[in-house]
Amino acid sequence: MKNHGILAAVLAALSLQTQADLVITGVFDGPLPGGLPKGFELYTDAYIADLSIYGAGSANNGGGSDGQEMTFPAIEVGAGNYLYVTSYSSSYGSDGFTDYFGFTPTYLFNDSTANINGDDAIEIFKDGIVIDQFGDINVDGTGTAWDHQDGWAYRNNGSAANHGVFAASEWRFSGADAWDGELDNAGAVSAMPIASFSDIGDSGGGNGDGTGNGETLEIGACSEPATLISGVQGTADSVTNAGEQVVVEGIVTGLRSNGFFLQEEAADYDDNSASSEGIFIFGSFPGQVIKQHIVRVLGEAGEYYGNSQIKASEVLDCGLADEMVAAVVVPMPYEGLVNLESLEGMVASVNNAKIFSLDNFTKYGEMFISDDLKWSPTDVAVPLSAEYQQAVANATANILLVEDSVDASYPDSIDFYSTENVDGLNYANAPRVGDVVSATGPLNFSFGAYRINPSKDSFAIVSSRQEAPDIRHGNLSVASFNVLNYFNGKVLDDGSVTFSYPENRGAGNAEEFALQEARIVKALAVLDADVVGLIEIENDGFGRSSAIRSLVTALNREVGRSVYRYAFSVDESATGTDAISNAIIYKHKKVRALGLMEGIELPRQESNGAVVAMRNSLVQRFVHRDTGDTFAVVVNHFKSKGSACYEDENSPTDLTLAQGSCNALRVSAAVALGEALEQMPLPEKRLVIGDLNSYSQEDPIAVLTDYSAEARGYTIKGAVNTQAGNTLAAEVTKTYGLVSLKDVYDPQGFSYFFYGSDQVGSLDHVLASPAAAERVVDVSHWNINGVELYQLQYDQALSYYNAANGDQIDFTGVGHYRSSDHDPVLVTLSMEKNRCRHRGHHNHDKRGRCHTRH
Repeated sequence: MKNHGILAAVLAALSLQTQADLVITGVFDGPLPGGLPKGFELYTDAYIADLSIYGAGSANNGGGSDGQEMTFPAIEVGAGNYLYVTSYSSSYGSDGFTDYFGFTPTYLFNDSTANINGDDAIEIFKDGIVIDQFGDINVDGTGTAWDHQDGWAYRNNGSAANHGVFAASEWRFSGADAWDGELDNAGAVSAMPIASFSDIGDSGGGNGDGTGNGETLEIGACSEPATLISGVQGTADSVTNAGEQVVVEGIVTGLRSNGFFLQEEAADYDDNSASSEGIFIFGSFPGQVIKQHIVRVLGEAGEYYGNSQIKASEVLDCGLADEMVAAVVVPMPYEGLVNLESLEGMVASVNNAKIFSLDNFTKYGEMFISDDLKWSPTDVAVPLSAEYQQAVANATANILLVEDSVDASYPDSIDFYSTENVDGLNYANAPRVGDVVSATGPLNFSFGAYRINPSKDSFAIVSSRQEAPDIRHGNLSVASFNVLNYFNGKVLDDGSVTFSYPENRGAGNAEEFALQEARIVKALAVLDADVVGLIEIENDGFGRSSAIRSLVTALNREVGRSVYRYAFSVDESATGTDAISNAIIYKHKKVRALGLMEGIELPRQESNGAVVAMRNSLVQRFVHRDTGDTFAVVVNHFKSKGSACYEDENSPTDLTLAQGSCNALRVSAAVALGEALEQMPLPEKRLVIGDLNSYSQEDPIAVLTDYSAEARGYTIKGAVNTQAGNTLAAEVTKTYGLVSLKDVYDPQGFSYFFYGSDQVGSLDHVLASPAAAERVVDVSHWNINGVELYQLQYDQALSYYNAANGDQIDFTGVGHYRSSDHDPVLVTLSMEKNRCRHRGHHNHDKRGRCHTRH
């Protein structure tokens, strides 16, 4: 432990009655006309909760004490800070100080008490009692240098060559040096002054190294007096002495590639929770810095992009510390409970926090954590409502990062990601959004966020991966699954397959396609749904080389027998004209397709000379073989939020912006879909599934289900320049009575993670007609894709493994994780015995109606 015996030495030297936690360290009477600048410097040896109990006074020309002439304001000041009192001078800056000394102190007070000459005495008061004194209040010191026990002085001697600075030999003490007990400055280990003045001029002035005495600050020996880290950190966002040389000593708590963290020994804490006891030391000292050792540092205090640090020029190892540094627990949520700035540089611990973003994990080794996931505001609240605004605010609240210690992009490994349960980083154990982590390490601030730097033995993660959907079973299961632009290539005349053709939006070569298909097949096999609506599959018909046939063939090969078939249509217009389409596959021994698949064309919009369109909805009727019950599945893929529509480019409203691009066109699509389904001769049990590109509380979902304009706060409108049912950009007051099953069975479920906002929400939905909703057993969002690390995606994994990282991290494993970018949604139902069987009927026509065999 360092010897910070300032108070004892001051008391011994001065025999004063009160604790000297505010001492005089400098008095200046400048060389400029009028003896400017004038004033004195004070140092806080301890945390001061209320500065107003202190004051100052001056005694002119030996005329005795004038008592306390000024009182400081009622503010708190951390230990290790410098305070300056100066007399006003309009001729030399607002305070006659900054222009001359070249810096503006954090604590600068203007008062006539400082209108002194170099031979005038200064007194400092605490609760009306003198606790420190410069000079002799009863002696006129004209022409001589005052003896002073813990300070130094300037005098105006009229010499341009010497700015009135006393030579080092003139710094004398009437008692022992308050800082180290020496009787004169020549023998003092830390020579006076300890002040923090910048370069004050030429010969005889300060030398700009922060010592203020014309001498270079030396690192000294272990356990000698040093500046407290809390004194450097202070209670503000920045260090108290930026640009100045300091010597600090503490325990090494963490190592980075560009420096290390140093924390004060517990016995030297300043007992002020507002000031940090730790700091980052910038500099490379290989072999000289060992974790858990005490290290003494000489360097320049400052800020680097908001992070307090000392740029070290010299370090000295003082051996293994006798004590471990105790971590400060950061609760989640922490806002309103802990000010992270007060912990900057200190060892901190966070427990049971959730990862909400991994955007920078492989690039910078960063995990973004918080008390919970960040939700898309329109997934949890009506746009622009009070609840919506609360969700918007929560998106940036209680954020903390966990990061590695490597100051480089795309590291070969993430150094903290190795524990008893985690062996390096690969496809099988990659972290994901929603995982629960605990981490302990030094806390720092950079690039706008606070972050913990844990070691591998102080980091733990609990994976949220599910091997299979967590769902209660019925006798029928239906799922929605986005297959992320599944394109199986184009067969050339010679029988070879190419992936280089204009329509291709998926795999760029056979290797990418093999990995993509293998993962989709694994996921579909584990999903094990009786009917699956597929989204984003190549729209190339139903023939031998079609994408839908290719996928079903591969899936049946995976499950070991001919289990699945695909719905089809002889009408080529059913699947629309886009390069991708929807599709439907089913277990033909569980359900039987009634008739052919039909398409519903959704609205198009003319927008500034271009046509904005979306995929056709596909409808297939089925009969459940075990019960004879009939139902219909409607698979959808509404217009995305990515590219703009007319409303987005022409005076968009806050309501429009809150719901992403093309919201009005999706409203029109919802109207068109609802009208078409009412006109079609379908069974009463209907499931509307797929990617509606609308979060749960957005307008299109409200139209398809039910909403009240009064409760919602506005009436929903469709899109301009398009026909949607019988409306043309009209207010939509009719709703279509479907039931959002997520709200009933899986309210915390979601199907998508949006990297642009680091938020989760449901774009993929299962909406049921009232008759179908009555038969629902359960609903599950199986989070195997959206929350997974983006670099696991088939094309990214191959590129990352082969090129970007020198084969160090392998994300190319085959499994159901990151088989797409959307998560599948699964619904189970308990179908009832159909009346056809009760009445001697045993068959259905293609519309699902039962009829008698004659």
